[in-house]
Amino acid sequence: MEEIINMQPYFVSIAYLGFALSIVAFLPLYTNKLKITYIVPLLFFGILFYLIDVPLPWPNPLFDLNYGKIITEGIVIVSLMTAGLKIGTHYSWKEWKRPFSLILITMPLFMAVIFIIGHYILNLNGPVSLLLAAILAPTDPVLASEIQLEEEQHENSKETGMQFTLTAEAGINDGLAFPFVFLAIIWSKSTTFNEIDWVHFFSFYVVYKIVGGLILGACIGYIYSKLIAFHKKEKKKYILNGFIAIALTFFAYGLAEVLSTYGFICVFVTGVFIQHHRPKDKNKSVEDFMVPFVEEVEKLLVVIWIIFFGGALCSGILSYTDLNGILASLALVLILRPIFGYIAMLPMKYSKAKKWAIGFFGVKGIGSVFYLSFGLLHGNFSGFEELYGIVSYVILFSIIIHGLTSVRVLNYFDKKH
Repeated sequence: MEEIINMQPYFVSIAYLGFALSIVAFLPLYTNKLKITYIVPLLFFGILFYLIDVPLPWPNPLFDLNYGKIITEGIVIVSLMTAGLKIGTHYSWKEWKRPFSLILITMPLFMAVIFIIGHYILNLNGPVSLLLAAILAPTDPVLASEIQLEEEQHENSKETGMQFTLTAEAGINDGLAFPFVFLAIIWSKSTTFNEIDWVHFFSFYVVYKIVGGLILGACIGYIYSKLIAFHKKEKKKYILNGFIAIALTFFAYGLAEVLSTYGFICVFVTGVFIQHHRPKDKNKSVEDFMVPFVEEVEKLLVVIWIIFFGGALCSGILSYTDLNGILASLALVLILRPIFGYIAMLPMKYSKAKKWAIGFFGVKGIGSVFYLSFGLLHGNFSGFEELYGIVSYVILFSIIIHGLTSVRVLNYFDKKH
């Protein structure tokens, strides 16, 4: 009898999680009417569960770094595969220049200003300021999924506007922020900044790891795509199932990390090149369940993470920064990213409204938590506690502000189109 009583919290936890996951089937029906994303109410479910003391295994972000890293790592790579599968290989370099403008212009400017704010306004030391800049630079591929491409693209029906640009940016920049995370880690272990071996840093952490991830991902995706094309049309539907997409996600990521390249880049590029077999005409394509299945897995993981993040907000994590940190977090979401994103879009043939929209939706989320956990696990940082509060506020502001506006903005451009 005592053993049964002791197991009650475990079963209660399972029941609550099952309830939370089941309501996701209904949430979009109502959130679409309210013109908000389903992420917003899920966040408040997490807060409610924590406040009424639901016996879930609430993580302590200060001590459960490994737990946080593994969970967020898995969610991000699944999301990167989803983004790659949706984009495919039917976009020209002229179209790819749009997201690369955000990478080459917006991202460096954004990081530079975050470093300045962190070091000179929030009084964080150099390595911690650089780590803050690196973890907040990428657009999150997970929580930004609501404003990204909805399905795999074909040359005769592809979307080339805001959704493609934001999807491609999120897929690319999650890997390209990694060199700066490693630079912050190296700096944290050095006596001075001048001690850093710059030749080794650029040759290994920048060139080898980026180029290696690109080549490996392209090879994995292209080879699998050729295997698909080798089979007859009636047999392709058995190969193009969701399980293989998940399997290739972990295979590509694991192999990339074994070879010391960037796994995030490898997974995204693998997803892109898997779709090389697709015909240009959507009507000639074999129907498959790769994207829907991966999206469902991603949604399952996101629901669980959002609930725990809502609980973490109530556990005191927001108290690790002061008013300056709160204002800085809000400025990053509402002012800095929109301005720098707009600057990057100036040469593009978009309307002024669309340029501002692309700049505005630099969603921050789960990827930032992964980078924070990874950096602290591998570095030797001091005075890093305030990062928990700043990063949490940035994600909170992003979830609420972008969650309340993204559907409305997409509807606006759809009607205008």
